[in-house]
Amino acid sequence: MSSERWRGGVVGLGLLAGGGLAAADESAQTSAAWASVATSGQDAPGEPRVVLPLGTWPSPQVGIGGAGPACEADMTTLTAKHLVRMSPQELDGIYQRSAMAPIPPGKTRGRAVILPGSRIAGPASGVAGLVWQGKVFRADGCSAVNTFFGLRVIKADVSVGESWMDGGPALILDYSRTSRLYRRYRDEIRQVAPGLFLGLMYERTCPRPTFKMYFVLETACGR
Repeated sequence: MSSERWRGGVVGLGLLAGGGLAAADESAQTSAAWASVATSGQDAPGEPRVVLPLGTWPSPQVGIGGAGPACEADMTTLTAKHLVRMSPQELDGIYQRSAMAPIPPGKTRGRAVILPGSRIAGPASGVAGLVWQGKVFRADGCSAVNTFFGLRVIKADVSVGESWMDGGPALILDYSRTSRLYRRYRDEIRQVAPGLFLGLMYERTCPRPTFKMYFVLETACGR
């Protein structure tokens, strides 16, 4: 499993590159609709409305059933810099111990985890940041869009669903109805620290989904 997840980081870099190429093709179609994505409460045409609760979140230390404020300072000292340098086993363990939590609406800063556990993981993540910069979540909680080369492209439907890693609840970003390039892929996200989220990207394959890469998202209170 560890070698499979390590190879997933290499594949993930290719996926980021593909998303970057798609940015040029889709930007003209999406820039107007998403110009005010961080503050608009209106639904984009053709997108389902799956409203997620905003405000009080489950705390990673309390577990799924507990609740805690989004920026509780004493929950953990994890940072994005720590996560991008961890091994696949460490990342899997943290993800499985963490809780599902809605991400606040607006812009999040993203870091792809490339070659996890290797000595060049940190620099590789920095290079990947030139291609992919994160995600922007709409205020209605039902959709998000990725940022490639500073352009907001590759939209996703957002909902709460079952993790493909352990079956527990996770925040799901589904591309099957929103992107021709990414329609075979699905992201799932959990909160691992205040304002800090760990994500997994999967491809829909048979007989089971195939893991592709890890990524990290930070909100303003996690920086």
